[in-house]
Amino acid sequence: MKKAQSISINTIIVAAIALVVMILVIVIFTTNITGFRRSAGSCQSQRGVCIAQEDIQDRCSGENNILRPELACYSGTDIDPEQVCCVSI
Repeated sequence: MKKAQSISINTIIVAAIALVVMILVIVIFTTNITGFRRSAGSCQSQRGVCIAQEDIQDRCSGENNILRPELACYSGTDIDPEQVCCVSI
């Protein structure tokens, strides 16, 4: 009769370390990608100026200015819904 073979303790330790490393890599990449998305979609990254909705006619009119509402204007860490992005071309 053969004895049952079991996984050695070294294999379990190596697998646990590999799992921890994999989780850390996923967390690092997820955090960096989120920061990149935020900065790429911001008004300032496109060399724009955030202006209040009521000031659009005064501050973002003329042939050299384009209103870009799809670009986010941030107030601290949150998007400010009262502001719109105006980009000079």
